[in-house]
Amino acid sequence: MRKRVIASLICATMVVASLSGCGGTDGDSNEIKKESKSSDGVTISLYMNADDLSKPYIQRIIEMYEESSGNTIDQQGLDRDNAETIALTKFTTGDIPDLYVHFGNCNLENFNPKENFVDWSEAEWVTDIRDSILPQATYEDMVVGLPFWEASNSGCLYNKEIFKELGLKQPTNQKEFDEVCSKLLENGIQPIYLAAADAWPIEYQFALDPVIEANPEYVDKLNAKEMTYADIPEFKSMCEWFQMAAKKGYFGKNYASDTWDYANEVLGTGEAAMMFCWDTWLDTDYDSESYDYAGTDFGIMPVFMGTCDEGTYEGGNVNLILANKNGENVEAAKDFINFCANPDNYNKAFDGISTAAVFKGQTTNVNSAQYEENKESVDKLLRPSCAQPKIIGYNGTEGGKALLQLMSGDITVDECIKLIDEDRMATLKSFSKE
Repeated sequence: MRKRVIASLICATMVVASLSGCGGTDGDSNEIKKESKSSDGVTISLYMNADDLSKPYIQRIIEMYEESSGNTIDQQGLDRDNAETIALTKFTTGDIPDLYVHFGNCNLENFNPKENFVDWSEAEWVTDIRDSILPQATYEDMVVGLPFWEASNSGCLYNKEIFKELGLKQPTNQKEFDEVCSKLLENGIQPIYLAAADAWPIEYQFALDPVIEANPEYVDKLNAKEMTYADIPEFKSMCEWFQMAAKKGYFGKNYASDTWDYANEVLGTGEAAMMFCWDTWLDTDYDSESYDYAGTDFGIMPVFMGTCDEGTYEGGNVNLILANKNGENVEAAKDFINFCANPDNYNKAFDGISTAAVFKGQTTNVNSAQYEENKESVDKLLRPSCAQPKIIGYNGTEGGKALLQLMSGDITVDECIKLIDEDRMATLKSFSKE
C-alpha cells in the first residue's frame, strides 16, 4: 500500500489555479472536469482522482442519481499523481467541495474529518457494511464516509497444477507452508515471486493485520508514541521470517531486481508457483492467453509471514465518499450518499463488476473463481486492513525497502525494525498538531 507524499503547497496552489479554468478533459494531465448540466435541481461539486472517477460503477451511480433526483454532480477529476496535494490545498484555502472521495487511511487526518465531514455513525446503512471493510470507514469514533469501491480478497495465489503434479496440499500453518516452499525448491521451482525491487509488493501488512486485530491497543500506543515496532514481538518474528526465506531461496535468486512488471510472465510460465496478491488481479491484470497457465489454474490460500500460525487473508482497501458538513449543499450531498448506500442502487452500479463485496447486501458483483473455490477458508481468516488505515506513518513502500536491505544481508533484524520505525515516526511527527 503506497503512501502519497504531500508536496509543497505553493506548487499545488499553482496546479489548482490551472484547474480552475479547465473545462473539459486535458489528455496530458489526466484532469477531468465535466461541466454542470442545466437543471432545476442542485449542483453538487465532487472532487476525485481522475482515474478513479472514470470507473464504470462510479459513472453508473452518478448517472442514476442525476436521473432520479434532478440534481447534477459537478465532477472534477484531479490529476492522479497530485490528487491529494491539490485537494489538500483546496481544503486549506477553504475551497471544500460538497463531496470528496479519499481512501480511508491515516492521511485522511490532514483533512480534519471531524471539522469537515458528516458523521454517519447512526446511519442505517452502517450495519450493511462488511466487517472487513468497516474499520476503513471509521475515523477515531465516527463513521466518516461511505465505502463505495472495488474490493478484493488478498492472499497467496498459488499454481494448483504445479501443486497437484508434486502432490502438495494447501498448508494450514506456518510449518507446513515452509515445507511446501522447500518441496518446490527441491523440484527446481521458485516458491514465491516477490517483486522486491518495487518494495511495495513485499506486502508486509499481511503479517501485521492479524497482530493489530488481536491487539487493537497497539494502534493507540503507536500513534501516541507510547510504543515502537521494536516493542511488538511479532514484528521481529516477521523480519526474521523474511530473512530466513530469502536465505533459503524462497524468493529465487533475483528477487532484489524483480519487478511487478514480470509477475505475469513468471507465474504464467510456472517459473514461480506462488505470489502474494489480491484475487481480482487474475481477472483484471493476468494475461491468461499468453502463457502456459490460465487464471483458473491458480487458487488462493492464506499468507504465512511468521506472525500468524494459521495464516491470513486481507480485505481490500476502499475509497470513501465524504460529505462536507459545512457546505451550502450538505443536504443534497447527504442525499447522494444515502442513494449510493441503497442496496437496489449499489447492486445496479456494481452489476457484473469483478470485485469482492463491500456491502452485505451486495449480490450482483462477480466474485473471483479463487474466492468461490476457497470461500470457507477466506471467510474464516479474512482480516480487515488494519495497519494501513490505522497506524499513522505506516508505509508499505519504505517498509518494503528496509526489508529488502535485510533480506540482502545489508542490515540486521534490529536495524531493519529501527529503519521502519524511524520512517513511521517521521510521518507521525508531521501529523502532530502540537
